Amino acid sequence: MEAKIISATIAGNNQGPQIDHWRRELLAAIPDLVVQALPAPHRKQGADIALLMALGAELERHLRERVVVVIVSRDDLLIGAAEHAKARGCRALIAYADGEIPTARNAHLTTLLLPAVAKANPVARPVSATTQPAVPVVTAPAVTPTPTSKGEGTSVAAQLRAMCTKQPGGGYTATDVGQALFKLGYDKAARARFLQSLPGLTTRGTGANKILVF
Repeated sequence: MEAKIISATIAGNNQGPQIDHWRRELLAAIPDLVVQALPAPHRKQGADIALLMALGAELERHLRERVVVVIVSRDDLLIGAAEHAKARGCRALIAYADGEIPTARNAHLTTLLLPAVAKANPVARPVSATTQPAVPVVTAPAVTPTPTSKGEGTSVAAQLRAMCTKQPGGGYTATDVGQALFKLGYDKAARARFLQSLPGLTTRGTGANKILVF
């Protein structure tokens, strides 16, 4: 598949430690990856529900931008969500490790078999059916543009407004803006330079709740 992984959404019901470990592993492999981590309540299928909500919230954008969504899970609930997304027109696939656990192939979905990885230290990376990541992927241009004038920066800002979801009270989430800039060909350093040079940019909130107003 000729595609570039641009973002990953992961969820876990252990309130953070394992999710932080996954985030570090993902960023070590793909430093420019936009990672959304969702700590879920410690109850049955809590992480699955968090991923379902995230998929539903982004579904219209996935449809509009023709993003390929790969749901990495054997769980029936998430596979059902992939079927629903595909029925809506989303380019949804499922993936899981080609291991000892038998899993019936889904006739309606393209299934990617990942190489099984032997766990040398079972304690270091516990796995449960409720903490599988869902990873959207999309192709991205190889050229990294850099705005050279105020006019060019204003033009890119207009594209960002069209690509991102406006938040109540105005502005766009930093995650949305980062993903949109990546799709426009900006690497991590170029994104930072662009935002520093964007006229009239203000922010509110911090961390996952950070909003960029421009």
